[in-house]
Amino acid sequence: MLTKAIPQKIFVTVFILIALHVTPDGAQNARYTDAIQSLVDFGTFALQPGYRSHIDILQVKDHFYAVIPPGVPILLSPLYFIYRNLMNSLGVPVSESYWAGFTMLSNITIMAPLLGIVAVMMFKILKSFTGDLIKKLWLVFIFIFGSLNFFYSTNGIWSHAYTMSFIFIAFYLIVKQKNSFLIGLCLGMAQMLDYIAILPIFLLLGFWLYVNLKNKSKNIFQKIILIGCGYSIFLAIILYYNYSITGSIFTTPNSLFFKQLSQAKEGKNLAHAFFKLPTLEILWGLTFSPYRGIFFYFPMTFLFVISLLKNKTIKNSVCLFSGIFVLCVLIYNSTYYAWSGDVCFGPRHLVVATPFIVIPIVYCKTKYIKILGTLSIFINLSGVSTNPSDNLLTNLVMFISRGLFLHWLDYGYKTILPIYFNVHVSLMTPFFIYLAIFSLIYIIWQPLIKEYQVTQNLDMQEKLQQY
Repeated sequence: MLTKAIPQKIFVTVFILIALHVTPDGAQNARYTDAIQSLVDFGTFALQPGYRSHIDILQVKDHFYAVIPPGVPILLSPLYFIYRNLMNSLGVPVSESYWAGFTMLSNITIMAPLLGIVAVMMFKILKSFTGDLIKKLWLVFIFIFGSLNFFYSTNGIWSHAYTMSFIFIAFYLIVKQKNSFLIGLCLGMAQMLDYIAILPIFLLLGFWLYVNLKNKSKNIFQKIILIGCGYSIFLAIILYYNYSITGSIFTTPNSLFFKQLSQAKEGKNLAHAFFKLPTLEILWGLTFSPYRGIFFYFPMTFLFVISLLKNKTIKNSVCLFSGIFVLCVLIYNSTYYAWSGDVCFGPRHLVVATPFIVIPIVYCKTKYIKILGTLSIFINLSGVSTNPSDNLLTNLVMFISRGLFLHWLDYGYKTILPIYFNVHVSLMTPFFIYLAIFSLIYIIWQPLIKEYQVTQNLDMQEKLQQY
């Protein structure tokens, strides 16, 4: 049966489309590449003279540090080590094109495969709730290409899609009751990637405990120890990272930076403002506003809310947990001082919630999934194809007025090839690139489509014979 090959087809499709949409730069690229270069080339997190980033720089004595968790620099350091040696052997100097190549390479070789794995896991989870193949495939591809994951996995280097991936992998392992040590490793990696992942981690641990108590699992204390061992590996790295920069294992670069910022504001104490009670303005901004509203940037959220009103969802522990997870993350993000995410596309701190928005939608009708899913893909393709703005409508106008394929013209023909590689192409247009991409994807899925059509025809004939 060709249906057995569906996970492989999903992985390849996600990999191809993510890899072909990566861009050479992003709004926060330099803060990560500066830290990666310092770590690999000089063995320290202290930024070296000539660093490019000017976003949230912490000064400790005579050293400067990027105010970021250690996860992304550590995760991408092995790739940079290989890339640096290759570029040195080719005689390529450190420049904007040098970092553009590394940025694209990191998203192609690490992010794209990682999202491919996550997409396959989403398909397997949905498989437990419905036998409708078309619905499952729609939801899987909407999850990747119709949500904020599309932008944050292609537009330079961001931590959010990485964090979401490891949180969801841990969730999958919990649902399937897999190795507890691996669960701990995934949770620890998510924590190392983003400090505010602490709430999703706490929620997943609660769900893990519920699943094990419900199934009357044996050796539950042994499993807790295994999770703790996996998590503690990355916790130890975080504590060492904190100590090496701030001098205290419990003081993060973020908190020390915020303290310095407070002192710079004429002695005004801003520590209490790091987290604060959410206001109606912030809640509106994160939900229905064209500024950062999740309902605008991911219209499938409307179906998510509707699905939570269904009895099937309430009775299903996985779907019910998904609803609780999304609500808690939304409220938690609304208390965070940087809830808007500054220069970005949509509510970037809600990226971690996107898979949990998708799961309960499995109980909605396929026709509504197709309609809102198509809209979601169009919206997020507009984000991938244009520059981040403070209003989604701006991105949509830019996208529609410039055309569906012109982001390839900007990045591929005007930037990447001529500026970075001194290659000038004038005989091809971006339209043919997309034509080639979709032709390749059709070839990948065409045998399965045929098999599905034959199965549908046989089912129809059986129903007619019964009458």
